[in-house]
Amino acid sequence: MLTTTFGAFTTARLGIYAAQKALEVTGHNISNINTIGYTRQRVDQVSLRVDGVDRYASAFGGASGSGVLITGMSQFRDPYLDIRFRNENSSVGAMDTKLGGLEELSAILDEVGTGDTGEEGEGILAAQFLDLREMLAKLTGDQTTEEEMLSLVRTSADSLVGIIRSYAERIAGVKEDQEDGLANDVAAVNDILKSIQSLNENIQKSELYGDNSLELRDQRNLLIDKLSGYMKIDVTYEPVSVGAGKTVDKLVIKVPGDPPTKLVDGAYIGQLTMGDGLQKNPDYDPNATPPVLEPYLDADGTPVTDPADAAVLPYAITVSALEDRNGNVLKEKNGDISEAYQFGDTELYGGLQARRELLTEAGEFASADMTAADSASATKRGIPYYQQALDSLAQKFASVMNAANTGYLRDKQGNILDGTSGDVLATKEADGTYTMNGTNYSSVEDMITGEGTAFTDKAKLMGGNLFSSSGTSDDASGITAANISISSSWSTNPSFLQNSFEALSGKTTVGSSDNQNIVHILAEFDGKQEYRPDETDPTGKPFFRGTFEGMFTNIERTLADDVKSTTTLLNNYAVSATGLETSRDSVSGVDLNDEAMNMMQYQKSYAAACRLMTTLDEVLDKLINGTGVVGR
Repeated sequence: MLTTTFGAFTTARLGIYAAQKALEVTGHNISNINTIGYTRQRVDQVSLRVDGVDRYASAFGGASGSGVLITGMSQFRDPYLDIRFRNENSSVGAMDTKLGGLEELSAILDEVGTGDTGEEGEGILAAQFLDLREMLAKLTGDQTTEEEMLSLVRTSADSLVGIIRSYAERIAGVKEDQEDGLANDVAAVNDILKSIQSLNENIQKSELYGDNSLELRDQRNLLIDKLSGYMKIDVTYEPVSVGAGKTVDKLVIKVPGDPPTKLVDGAYIGQLTMGDGLQKNPDYDPNATPPVLEPYLDADGTPVTDPADAAVLPYAITVSALEDRNGNVLKEKNGDISEAYQFGDTELYGGLQARRELLTEAGEFASADMTAADSASATKRGIPYYQQALDSLAQKFASVMNAANTGYLRDKQGNILDGTSGDVLATKEADGTYTMNGTNYSSVEDMITGEGTAFTDKAKLMGGNLFSSSGTSDDASGITAANISISSSWSTNPSFLQNSFEALSGKTTVGSSDNQNIVHILAEFDGKQEYRPDETDPTGKPFFRGTFEGMFTNIERTLADDVKSTTTLLNNYAVSATGLETSRDSVSGVDLNDEAMNMMQYQKSYAAACRLMTTLDEVLDKLINGTGVVGR
């Protein structure tokens, strides 16, 4: 079809409009070069050709188009880079949150060089252990039972347990901080989801009237990026029919899983809550062959069906049913109604999960249900691990010291004596067992059980517990790092520290200058103690063997290793995320060089279109005013 005379003017006019709009968009891009989250925009153009058949057109005439048409505006974005960046950002969020919690613990437990003992300085707790050793070592000769020296020993021991208690209290403070942090994170995620809901509604309304709302999309993308730091998410856009053959895009955000869990579906969103939940069975799959029908785990890690039998999952995260702002619950295409969903112990990843693991993971102290739910739980160490490791140190120290200060009057051969007559009550054999009334016993405890009052009424029990779970009693049951104290008897009587259990020859008393038991107590400081996750199970595998000071050093070393590995991972993820962000900016960000070139290009296009308009005007003027005029 040949272009009409005035159709050529339309072609020029459309060219002017297109160039002018492109210049406007270029200026808009340059103006927003420093706007956070802004995505470079462009004018979408198509070649316009009016179809039709001209019955008078020449068969030898060429057909031409009708100019350019602006179809709208769009953004420079690479969805693949968005996906990669958000996945990496969830890893950055996880490691950054974890490192923050570990550094709080390091401020408490990493005490290298903060004590006063030694040329290079000892840790505070190590220095106090050494001070207690030195005080005990001075109990020799006449000083063994001197009350002033015994008081110094007691004071040193009281300082030691006071330091342990203060560490436990400060760790409990870190836990409270992390609990507040998790609550704040949940609230932040909920605010993000509400903001996305509002933006989704506004974008959909704008699209119905032909506006792509690019600035609103930028705001939404910023929120999605922020959300990806809290949890790993899948972001998709699904077309939704709005009638008359028109569709608009609907944003859907899911947490990956089998099946995935929706957080956002257009104008419908879920809200997170945090609290005690049920320990879910990771192997639950009713469609497997054979099916696994038990959805929960009990405290022993055994799969169960009844929720009442399930173990408690602390700090569980639950997403509510998806609702719009009017409270209407989402109904899927297949008829399913959206329901609340509790995430399992390992179903989340990102800052939220890292915060949860700081509050729940106990490493070697992990419970049976936690181990069954997460096979890697024994290698994950959060605040509970360091609390229980410090508890283990306090319990072992107290039990060893209490046992060393408790015993029965005996002779040089180790035979237990009658406390009244001084006669041998029970004979100690070469293999360490005891014989009483013709019966052999493997230990004093077994002998007490077997002989009863025949033994306890005659044997002379000496000493007692030096440490207890309360300064107002001698009860050593339930000792933790938070409550370990000097026992009531020792706090009121410095001489409660037993210097010896060996009777003087022919007597039922011990020598005042005999420090045999003091030497034994000092030897326990150098003894290789075994620390087990469950001290009530002597058959359990120890997670550490060593001295009291060595145990605390092991806690410090473990924490240092966790900090180092987490820092390394955070740096790696951050470098990768930064690289992806740079690549994304190279596509979506505003570049002055590119915009300057576009400006020159569109300015020339504008000038050319205007020149075309002028030329067409001159041609038409000649055609109208000059045709048929005879020259004079």
